[in-house]
Amino acid sequence: MRATPLLSGLGAIATVVGPPLATLLMVFGGPATVLAVDAATFLVLAVTFLVAVPRGAAPERAADAASRPGGFAVIRRIPALSGLLALSFAFFFLFGPVYVALPLHVSNGPGASAALLAAYYTAFGIGAVAGSVLTGFLGRWRLWPTTTGIVTGFGVLMLPLGLGAPTAVSVVCFGAAGLLWPPYSSLSTTLFQRSAPGALLPQALAASSAVRVLSVPLGTALGGPLVAGLGAAGTLRLSGAGIALVGLAAAAASLRAARPRPDPTADTDTAQREADKGSEAGARP
Repeated sequence: MRATPLLSGLGAIATVVGPPLATLLMVFGGPATVLAVDAATFLVLAVTFLVAVPRGAAPERAADAASRPGGFAVIRRIPALSGLLALSFAFFFLFGPVYVALPLHVSNGPGASAALLAAYYTAFGIGAVAGSVLTGFLGRWRLWPTTTGIVTGFGVLMLPLGLGAPTAVSVVCFGAAGLLWPPYSSLSTTLFQRSAPGALLPQALAASSAVRVLSVPLGTALGGPLVAGLGAAGTLRLSGAGIALVGLAAAAASLRAARPRPDPTADTDTAQREADKGSEAGARP
């Protein structure tokens, strides 16, 4: 659990630095310059992996391909894993439309500028950096209530973006939502690891990663039709409300699962004892 917050923090720092840098590039070179620099960074990353990463034995693809179907079978057999995977998919899927709606929402609002959009993403990144630090202090909290509470709170914090709140308020709320992003990723992964059998954990994690990787792009693809039908603000409202409702539904389901169930054998034993007592009383002179 300690390595996951560190990786999330490094990614969040890039989110803090990237938007202001993109704003400067747009001011001096335009959007094409931003896209060119972005493409160049991926080229540098590819060359780095090609040159700097040691060449070891290639992993067996057949084993990896076989692990995912086996992982899905494990997840189906364990309700805690299937519930957690459904929660993660719904959370990331419903956040996907934000990538489409937020830039359009900013461009259509008052004071529309690339700097304002950068302020939103920078606020989210600053919150994510702080959230990565905060994650280390949440290890002793109860994981299921904390995880579902994070999803619910994230959705609530997204609502001001689509409800016409003042720009400063919506930027702060978006940054507060970023604060919750790294803890969810870390705590849900830890909860998944604790719920899966040790011998089958690699297969289950492979299946979970496949579902999570697909969820955000699928939600982003849905963002286009949603924005066309509901508008940018309506899409942001739907996204925030949907995430909050998913968190509340998951919390209710976990509470139901935690309730102690009556033992039918205990009721049978009690009834049998009562019958025995009645028989003894009737046999006495």
